[in-house]
Amino acid sequence: MKYKSLLLSLTWVILYTSDKNEDWILKKDKDGIKVFTRKTSNFKFDELKVECDMEGRLSAFAAVLLDINNHPKWAYKTIKSQVIKSSDSTDIFFYTEIECPWPFENRDVVVHMNLMQNIENKTMTIIAQSENGYLPEKENIVRMKYSKVTWMVTPIDNGHLKIFYKVQIDPGGNVPAWLLNAFASKGPFESFMQLRKEIKMPQYGSAKFSFLKD
Repeated sequence: MKYKSLLLSLTWVILYTSDKNEDWILKKDKDGIKVFTRKTSNFKFDELKVECDMEGRLSAFAAVLLDINNHPKWAYKTIKSQVIKSSDSTDIFFYTEIECPWPFENRDVVVHMNLMQNIENKTMTIIAQSENGYLPEKENIVRMKYSKVTWMVTPIDNGHLKIFYKVQIDPGGNVPAWLLNAFASKGPFESFMQLRKEIKMPQYGSAKFSFLKD
């Protein structure tokens, strides 16, 4: 528990500091969803973040993200997602395959996801990072070199959530950086539009967790 509290505090500091270092460029602003990208000095692929408000309970949102097998219903171009190992609902390893357009091969990745909450402001933080070497690579599927996703979700007034999402990936293989960067905003925007629908589904609306306070 002490380790998770320290990690949560460090996450806040790192995200705040990194956002101050370089300006983000607004790529899409539609339906209350803002998508930003920026160049980074040590990465050829753009870093991306999303900011939006969403109607729903914190536990319902967590339930959607923790329902790993259901990710293909809302995560853009995700065609398979399944749990590999889980010590509890806050610490999960899972496998995901992502569809890529011809002539590129599909990508896959093993993800280690951790969920934490700041009890004072009720902010839920989810960090999902690629775990290299965890599973053998598959034929005709390219293993992503790197992936890190951070969610920070805070309950606000009138039953809404303030969501901050940040992601950086290296898809591996021969995908040109300019091509991935050119379409970087489409996937997150489509995913968030679907998330708004998923969080209202009956199986998530009444969700409760002992480790999470709404």
